[in-house]
Amino acid sequence: MIRLRRLRALARDRRGGVTLILAGSLFMLAGAATVAVDLGSVYLARRQLQGVADAAALAAATSGRSAAEQLIDRSGVNGVALATIDTGSYAADPSVPAEQRFRANDPAGGATRIELRRRTPLFFGRLLVGRDGIDLSARATAARTDAAAFSLGTGLASLSGGLPNMLLSDLAGTELNLSVMDYDGLVSANLDLLGVADALRVRTGRDDEAYGALFDQEIPLSDLLGAMADNAGNGTAAHTLMALAGRIPGRSVRLSDMIDLGPMRSAANASGQPNILLDAFSMLRMVLSPSSGTSIPMDLRIAVPGLASTRLMLVTGEGQTRSPLISVTAKRDVVLRTAQTRIYLESTVASALSGIASVRIPLYIELAAAEARLSDIQCGDNGGVTLAVTPSVGSVALGDIDLNALTNFSVPANPRAALLAQALGTRVTGYAHISLGGTQTHNVHFSPTEISAQQAKTVSTQDLTQGIAASLTRQTQVQVSLLGLTVSNSPLSPLVGTVLGTTAPLLDGIINSVTATLGVRVGSAEVRVHQRRCGIAAIVA
Repeated sequence: MIRLRRLRALARDRRGGVTLILAGSLFMLAGAATVAVDLGSVYLARRQLQGVADAAALAAATSGRSAAEQLIDRSGVNGVALATIDTGSYAADPSVPAEQRFRANDPAGGATRIELRRRTPLFFGRLLVGRDGIDLSARATAARTDAAAFSLGTGLASLSGGLPNMLLSDLAGTELNLSVMDYDGLVSANLDLLGVADALRVRTGRDDEAYGALFDQEIPLSDLLGAMADNAGNGTAAHTLMALAGRIPGRSVRLSDMIDLGPMRSAANASGQPNILLDAFSMLRMVLSPSSGTSIPMDLRIAVPGLASTRLMLVTGEGQTRSPLISVTAKRDVVLRTAQTRIYLESTVASALSGIASVRIPLYIELAAAEARLSDIQCGDNGGVTLAVTPSVGSVALGDIDLNALTNFSVPANPRAALLAQALGTRVTGYAHISLGGTQTHNVHFSPTEISAQQAKTVSTQDLTQGIAASLTRQTQVQVSLLGLTVSNSPLSPLVGTVLGTTAPLLDGIINSVTATLGVRVGSAEVRVHQRRCGIAAIVA
């Protein structure tokens, strides 16, 4: 009974309860503190790992895998291992899910994704979870925007004779009356593309307009030539361009048809933008050339020493999709194309052959577009820019064609044997044809030194051993017929062949001057890289 009363008294006794509660609380606080220490350690380790991953991704995007590995070694964070590293491209497109914006092994390149791993130890938590550490991982993606400015078919013309003036005058729609001194001044004057654009904004009152919006406008040609003169300074080129600005009738051009600004479209000033130089003659030719999908036929009578008469018929511009001649881009799918071109050159040369007063030589050239696109940009002193270039393909022939089909690119001209000479029932005919191959794409690399020097490079099909006329005349099969009957081994055959051979250099001079003035090379393509811009890598994911 006494024991029972003591137990009841003990149950009613409240003395010492605080001590028990305090002891329990201290145990719980100690447990929470040990967990907090481990959680803080894991959080810090994760933040350190993510920082190393970000830095390594930036290093890899700029200088490759070895740079990332060196940075990890120098980071001072122990136990970090490079799990994976992938190169590819990154599309900052909000419509694409974030996890799909990185495309591994994309040839467009410029982006690197890295994953790092590290095991961090547990101090007190190992008593609770039974493990001595936790495996952590961190992923980072860095992207770098590299760009190159390059052009196709902007080679300089041969300035001898008056043919370049005749061709450019036809393109302009009025007589330009350019002298050789004028040409020399235009060729030697380098224009800065954005400098011309800034001068154009002042002339047209669009001071605050972005370059892309300006280039999309229809600009009066007189204003554009005036802006080119403003950028050319006070030399001969400036005076020539100002004279042309007042001479060419009302025409307008849209610069975006000729120049793809790429990442420069949104820029409002030239600060930090690539410096793109172009000689004034090439830019003049470019703005005078027909826009995509249009055709300008020319029919010219040319006086050439050594030839009795010469007729030049030329059609350029029709049949191609919209394509610029200059591009600033980081994309590998931007293609530059020259215009499709048809040239018919009919010449006669006085002959000393018995009974034959002259020999007629008709040449026909048909060119598809040459193409160039950006293949690769490599940063660093040993890098450069690589262009994938396809020369102009087509065909050249010594023969007669249907002149009515010359201006219609959808109708073949169908070259056939040409009448070269005739006298007293004797007819001399000849035919030769060369198909230009060139369908294979050639990779053309420009080193940093070549880019700085604005060096042009030419890719050729190698189908023409020398000039066009020279190659054709060596292959021409001359046939002599008398009163409708073929005469074998006629002495006229080699004699006419000799006339063709001696006249070929004169004809090649005309063709070279025509194609150089138009910037469309026969069986070749001329390309130039104006600028290489290596972007600064940034963390994108």
